Amino acid sequence: MSANEAALLCGIQPGQMLAMARSLVPDLASEPVAPERDAQALRRLAEWCRRFSPLVAVDAADGLWIDTTGCAHLFEGESAMLVAMEATLAAHGHQIRAAIADTAGAAHALARFGSETLTVLSGEHLVQALDPLPIAALRLTREENDRLHGLGITRIADLRDVPRAALTRRFGVEPARQLDYALGRQKEPLRFDHPVVALQATRHLLEPIGTAESIMQVMQVLTQEIASLLQKKGLGARRFDLVCYRVDDMTQATRIGTSAPVNDPERLYRLLQERVETIDPGFGIERMSLLAEQAERCVPVPVAGDLAGSGQEEKTQILDLLAERLRNRAGLHAVYYLGESDAPFPEAAQQRLAAPSDMKTPSLWPRPTRVFTQPCPIVPPDLAEDFSPKRFRWYGKTLSVCGADGPERLHGAWWQNPSQAGAIRDYWIVEVESGERFWLFRNGDGVHRWSGDGAWFVHGLF
Repeated sequence: MSANEAALLCGIQPGQMLAMARSLVPDLASEPVAPERDAQALRRLAEWCRRFSPLVAVDAADGLWIDTTGCAHLFEGESAMLVAMEATLAAHGHQIRAAIADTAGAAHALARFGSETLTVLSGEHLVQALDPLPIAALRLTREENDRLHGLGITRIADLRDVPRAALTRRFGVEPARQLDYALGRQKEPLRFDHPVVALQATRHLLEPIGTAESIMQVMQVLTQEIASLLQKKGLGARRFDLVCYRVDDMTQATRIGTSAPVNDPERLYRLLQERVETIDPGFGIERMSLLAEQAERCVPVPVAGDLAGSGQEEKTQILDLLAERLRNRAGLHAVYYLGESDAPFPEAAQQRLAAPSDMKTPSLWPRPTRVFTQPCPIVPPDLAEDFSPKRFRWYGKTLSVCGADGPERLHGAWWQNPSQAGAIRDYWIVEVESGERFWLFRNGDGVHRWSGDGAWFVHGLF
């Protein structure tokens, strides 16, 4: 018997007899076990999880294997990937425990028996993290688990201390093999389900390949083929998965993403070429497939030459391609576009956007090149007859204003932050005699105390 969180809070335990559970909760709702329906739901969930990686497999009866190698960079790292996975599945009503580790055995053990809901484990801490876990974390049979417990071997640390020859002689090869899988002493072959994709191109190789040059040569053939298929249908794709099948029965994948639907072979090959360093050929690769997911209508975009002498539209295309290449490189997660947010005050008025299509129309008032994270307070300036700043002090110097434009009045975001109700800022762009331009503002409208305390600040430099 299984129990949800509400039942657990009432004292019901998984595996308990239904009659005993009803004695604790008389109006307990129960459903008969349906293994086939559960298995179908788990397979559907596995297919849905391909948005995180192309290599997904079912780990019966309630788990999934997801190989994140070559994909985590698209989520700004492994930790961010797990957080995104948890949040997305939580929105669909699922609670998860997940772990990313250097070995599948360690990830399985930490996800099911670790103390944390989400865990990202580096190789140097592998043994330390696994030692306190129970031996059941090593995927042993109940009989093997009971026999080890009978000898006082209850934790993985206890099992590691047993001499290998004695362990194998008494319990067979399985406990030692599972321990080696978890610690990375032996490679564990995992079989992943073949994804259902819009289009794919595959090459079976006569001889296994292992050099970067030979891998890139096959990449080029695959990109030409997949691009031709997409172009014939007038389609493009935003996500491509390169899957490599090795002779040792291991599967490797790397994923690239684009900001718009793409069917240009040169553009695809360039992005894949920069991911070749993430592919470990092992003893050789015997088959390679390039998969295109979520194909959609694609409008051909001419490739611009360089920024010099190009129009604004071409410059935007060039910058988009540059950002796209950088985002697909391993370790470069800080590429983003700046766009306006709903916050009216400048220090919170920009947000990070993944694509330029999400950017909003810029403000009609110009914004300074450099905006301070926190406005710098200044002594209230001398004001002209029109209440614009006439003279102010900046870093110990008195600066005379020869021109001012303003005020631009901004109101606080009272619908987001109650403390900003009634808050007002009046901004001026001022130019001093030396030619420098400053962005000044006053807290409040200068009349009503409730609108602000009347303090002055420098918020940016043009």
